[in-house]
Amino acid sequence: MAAFTQVVEGWHDFYLMIGAAAATLVGLLFVSLALHVDVITRKENTGLRTLAAQTFANFLSVLLFAVLFLIPAQGPRGLGLPLVGIGSYGLYRSVRRLFLARRTHTPVWGRGSVARHVCGAALCYLALLAVAVSVLLGQTNGLYWLVPVMILLIVEASLNAWTLLLQLHSPGMEP
Repeated sequence: MAAFTQVVEGWHDFYLMIGAAAATLVGLLFVSLALHVDVITRKENTGLRTLAAQTFANFLSVLLFAVLFLIPAQGPRGLGLPLVGIGSYGLYRSVRRLFLARRTHTPVWGRGSVARHVCGAALCYLALLAVAVSVLLGQTNGLYWLVPVMILLIVEASLNAWTLLLQLHSPGMEP
């Protein structure tokens, strides 16, 4: 277990940096949405709220990953079980948002499809679940797969935030 803990602690700086980035971006998203709460809460803007929720969840997930990796002396179960929880919940919420967005048929998703905004995150959560299983087995090789997962979640959330920004400032969305 000492070797496992040493490998996990080697990721400290990466998760410190990615956690700080996620915390900053989730804060900016929160402020931006709070400034447009009248638009985002309208009944006809269900798609916009769904996109905002997915974006917020992606940033928060990255932040939670970072917090887990910054806990000292992590063992396989102490790291693996929370990763299973975050991955399962993130996958469930992403799939649920995908069905909600498809059912409402709202055009606020921008040029991309609903799949681009939600399915990328769902694939990240699937990869996270695979890594979580390997961590529970005491293996550390899978930790490298979390790098693209973190990067893709940050990029996906940032692209979603950009779409939200454009939609919130479009002529049809004025208060």
